[in-house]
Amino acid sequence: MVHDAPLQHVTGANGPGKLIGTSEQPLLDLQGLSIRFDGAPKDVNVVDDVSFSVGKGKTLCLVGESGCGKSVTALALMGLLPTPPARIVAGSAMFEGKDLLSLDEHERADMRGDRMAMIFQEPMTSLNPAFTIGDQIAEGIVRHRKVSKAEAWERALEMLRKVRIPAPEKRLKAYPHEMSGGMRQRVMIAMALANDPQLLIADEPTTALDVTIQAQILTLVRRLQEETGTSMIMITHDLGVVAEVADEVAVMYAGRVVETGPVEAIFEDPQHPYTIGLMGSVPSLGRRQGRLATIRGSVPPPELMPKGCRFTPRCPFSDQHCANDPPPLGEIAPGHRARCWYAPLEVKRGEAA
Repeated sequence: MVHDAPLQHVTGANGPGKLIGTSEQPLLDLQGLSIRFDGAPKDVNVVDDVSFSVGKGKTLCLVGESGCGKSVTALALMGLLPTPPARIVAGSAMFEGKDLLSLDEHERADMRGDRMAMIFQEPMTSLNPAFTIGDQIAEGIVRHRKVSKAEAWERALEMLRKVRIPAPEKRLKAYPHEMSGGMRQRVMIAMALANDPQLLIADEPTTALDVTIQAQILTLVRRLQEETGTSMIMITHDLGVVAEVADEVAVMYAGRVVETGPVEAIFEDPQHPYTIGLMGSVPSLGRRQGRLATIRGSVPPPELMPKGCRFTPRCPFSDQHCANDPPPLGEIAPGHRARCWYAPLEVKRGEAA
């Protein structure tokens, strides 16, 4: 791994580098992750200086529109990012005393599905259509635990019961195509939690499901997390999901974290213009008060990425300072940080009034 620049840490109430989470020793501490892709401009990181930490038993939600770098960050943590075309050019990710970004392929394989696990967005593309549900859950158990195949199948049956799949004995011998989307997602959750991981990464696990099934899956994930004490990174663009499950939030835009903080602070006092735009675009159940807010423009491609703040072309407050100089992730309040030269924005709003 090439470290082509010193990593920046923010000093705040929780000490240097503690960007998310209240634990003095977070389960996961990601610092300065930067990723480039072959074919992109050489001086542009598609994921740029991303830092956050996840406390034990806590849930961090990574929020942002499609293409902002959420899933790429998660795949890098899991060691599933294809290299090439991707290259990790800077960063560290300390997890249980090991830097995940520096592990070799054998060490990563030992970690995946055991201490760390991931639930993907579309279970039909993640489950093997040629093998039964029982075989696929048991495979990971046998890989990481010294148990017989019969014992692994018994554990698989136990997990199907935990995720409340009807007739679990019958479902063990079923194939993925014989189950509904909601049942397949429950199978993915059972598979991910079968070895009692310390960290679960869920990449938009409810996007492909209808609203009723989404609610059931979220309730299930929360219940299992409470029972096991597993920490979780939930990747989503749905602020309703964030309000439902998050302890902490990291908002990403164009490959950078632009705001972090406790979920209450992000919802009640958003301080980055992008976060404010996301909040304003959410419909409510009450009586509509005019049109929903929109964020003008679109995310710039890598070859047109602004030199300074990447949100500059779409920001109503931007000026030449924003265009030329990338702002740091500065502290607004204890645990609450925003990557904006004019945060807290109440000051800028007052000047514009």
